[in-house]
Amino acid sequence: MLSKMQKIWLGIFGAMFLIPEILWSPVVDFYYQLSQTGKSGGTHSLRDNFLQNSDNLGYLKLVIFIEFVGLLLFIIFSIRNRKDVHIINYALIVPFIVILLLVAFALYFAMTFSINIM
Repeated sequence: MLSKMQKIWLGIFGAMFLIPEILWSPVVDFYYQLSQTGKSGGTHSLRDNFLQNSDNLGYLKLVIFIEFVGLLLFIIFSIRNRKDVHIINYALIVPFIVILLLVAFALYFAMTFSINIM
């Protein structure tokens, strides 16, 4: 059982990932555009937002970095504060680790293959 303070921190770390993803969907949009590259000459975004503008690549990198840090701390905090070890707990953590790897690749791609360096 988690204490009240632990639940608050877990909520903060979860919100660091969920709020930017709900508002602008940078990671979902990245993978959507990546899947569209082989089908046609041009790519279209899933949701138009200000992060897709070429002038705002610094903001895009910052938002993806905040999502990555929030999800990483959420996973670390979840694993560290589990008292009992059951297969169900690990089954709940595995999808978050997969999402973390997807966000990490998007962050790596945004940092490496952009004109502006943060």
